[in-house]
Amino acid sequence: MALGRGFFSRLFRKTEDDDDFFTEYAIEMDEESESIAWNWDSLIKDRHLLKLSDDVQREKYIRSLVEQVKNASEQMDRFAAEYNTVTETLKDMDEIESLPDGELNGLKESAEKIIEIEKERNEYFKSKSLMTDAQFRAMEQFSSSMPGAYDDLKAAEEQRKFIKDDLKKLEDEKLGFMYRNSELKNSVSNLKGMLMICFFAALICCVMLLILQFGFDMDTRVGFIITALAVAVAATIIYVRYLDEDKERIKTAKSINRIILLQNTVKIRYVNNKNLLDYLYAKYNTDSAKELLKVWNLYEEEREKRDKHAENEKQLSVFQQDYMNRLKRYHISDVYMWLHNPLAVTDHKEMVEVRHSYILRRQKLRAQLDYNKKLAKEAQSELKQLIKEYPRYAGEVMDMLERYS
Repeated sequence: MALGRGFFSRLFRKTEDDDDFFTEYAIEMDEESESIAWNWDSLIKDRHLLKLSDDVQREKYIRSLVEQVKNASEQMDRFAAEYNTVTETLKDMDEIESLPDGELNGLKESAEKIIEIEKERNEYFKSKSLMTDAQFRAMEQFSSSMPGAYDDLKAAEEQRKFIKDDLKKLEDEKLGFMYRNSELKNSVSNLKGMLMICFFAALICCVMLLILQFGFDMDTRVGFIITALAVAVAATIIYVRYLDEDKERIKTAKSINRIILLQNTVKIRYVNNKNLLDYLYAKYNTDSAKELLKVWNLYEEEREKRDKHAENEKQLSVFQQDYMNRLKRYHISDVYMWLHNPLAVTDHKEMVEVRHSYILRRQKLRAQLDYNKKLAKEAQSELKQLIKEYPRYAGEVMDMLERYS
């Protein structure tokens, strides 16, 4: 009841005290704000339309008045705190602009450093990453072994090329020897045929010479000698050539065997090289040394960007702390507001725009305060009048005040 009576006593203070109701919140009308003419609509119901003797109507009417005072007071408290904050910010603007040139230039330099780093920071976040985080982490674990890993992979790929070239050369050489061996086989077979032809020819000549000798009593000794010499010469030539080609055929066969052995050795090297490349490709998640080098170059570029960003973050923290220390030294009330508006310190046009926006905010807040002050006064006046005209309901009003206080 004491709290209710205290609130109740405010309803009956002197009329001239009503003018001090708003000053309790330490709010003064700014000289720059324009006077506002309000055309208030009455927010109080005409009492003559109510039947105050009815308990329900009377209780609702009194409650609406008390709630109106309570809500208006709460809104005034909230807007008054915001109004004071805005006012303090406007005072901060005056304080900053009135700093000596040396102090102001130092503050501007600190703000410019923050703006520059924040610009680079924004560019970093806007720029498209050169690789995904998974790719970056994958390359990061091989950073200590690069570029040696690229050199190893490139050497293995070059070795594969040399091995393939060797296999191709050996295969071509083997095919050449096999073709030559086939030719020699055919030649030896032909020589054998020629030798048989010579013998059959010599046999026929001998038969004819015998017929001439015994049938016609001719002297055929010279013919036998010539036939024998011809057969001997032909046989000798054919035999010598046969020996040479057979010797070459044997040599060619040995060469083919040698090439096959070399091919087997080179094939083993090729399989080992292929297994090595498959492992390296899987290890570095790439398809070639060229691709690995491309990804590595992207990684180095991305790492440089990230390192620079990390360094900028450290510098930004240092510059922000220096900037806030300067603001605190100048007794700025809200250093965080200026921390997020460094451009207003460096650019006079930006400062003018910020000042204009805060002045508009303060005017709107003042309008809200005046509006709620009007609501509270209307409800208070109505409660006073109600108790004055109906003193028998004073206790009910007091109970309602106690309940809502």
